Amino acid sequence: MQAERGFSTIKTMFWLAVIGAIGWVTVAATDVYYIEWKVQEIFDGVARNMADKTIDEIRAKLPDLYRLNDIRTGDLPNEYYDNLLITATGSRVQISSAYHVTVWLMGEPEDISVALGYSDQELTGADKLRAKARLDFDFSPSAVTP
Repeated sequence: MQAERGFSTIKTMFWLAVIGAIGWVTVAATDVYYIEWKVQEIFDGVARNMADKTIDEIRAKLPDLYRLNDIRTGDLPNEYYDNLLITATGSRVQISSAYHVTVWLMGEPEDISVALGYSDQELTGADKLRAKARLDFDFSPSAVTP
C-alpha cells in the first residue's frame, strides 16, 4: 500500500482551530490597545496644545476629545477616571492616569461577582476555566509639556 500525502480533515480542523484561537485573542487584545493608544494621543495633545489652560478648562475639554477620538462611555474603566491626575502651572501641563483592563475570553465567571473581587479558591467548575482564559492589561498613559 502506498502512504497518502497531504492534509487530512482532522489536521485541517486542528490548524483552523489554532488559527481561529490566535485570531480571537488578537482581536480581543487589539481593541484594548487601540483605546490606550487613543488615550495617549489625547494626553500628548493636551500637553502640547493646552499648556496655557487651567485644570478645570482641561477637564471640561476632555469629554469632547474622547468623543472626537471615538472613545465611548464604558471603553475606559472607572479606575481611569479615579486616577486621572492633571497638574497645570503657568505654561506647563502634566496629565496622567493608571488603570487595569481584564478581557474575559470565555465570559465572566457566573457564580461570583467580578466587580466585588474574588479569590481563585472561590471559583468552581467552568468558572475556573473562565478565570484562566482571561487577559489582564495594566496601562499608565501620561504626558508632560516639553
